[in-house]
Amino acid sequence: MVTVAEHKALLAECDQWREELRHAKDDIIQLRNELYVAAAGKTDHDFLKEVEHYHNQFHIQLINVHDLKHAIKHHVAEAEHHPNFGHKIPHHNLELQYKKLLEDIAQLKTDFHRFAGEAG
Repeated sequence: MVTVAEHKALLAECDQWREELRHAKDDIIQLRNELYVAAAGKTDHDFLKEVEHYHNQFHIQLINVHDLKHAIKHHVAEAEHHPNFGHKIPHHNLELQYKKLLEDIAQLKTDFHRFAGEAG
């Protein structure tokens, strides 16, 4: 059984996660734009392989952000539809996925900036 306060806290945390994921999406799009600028006019095969790698990673992370936002939205809908049902375990699992995704994106950002700095 979930208390009213726990239920409200769960929903507020989900809203916070979705907002942070919106920012993460914007960051990835910005990184992708930086990649396109860095790649303009380059012809070196090894460099272009790295460009392709980062392009693919940005695409994958955008999909991951979308999928997690969708899972959180579904979780919120379930919590709102069944407010007295225990949602702590699914919520905890989503929290772990959320934290891992943000870590992965932060690492990708660091790696990309290192690559872009070396290429520039």
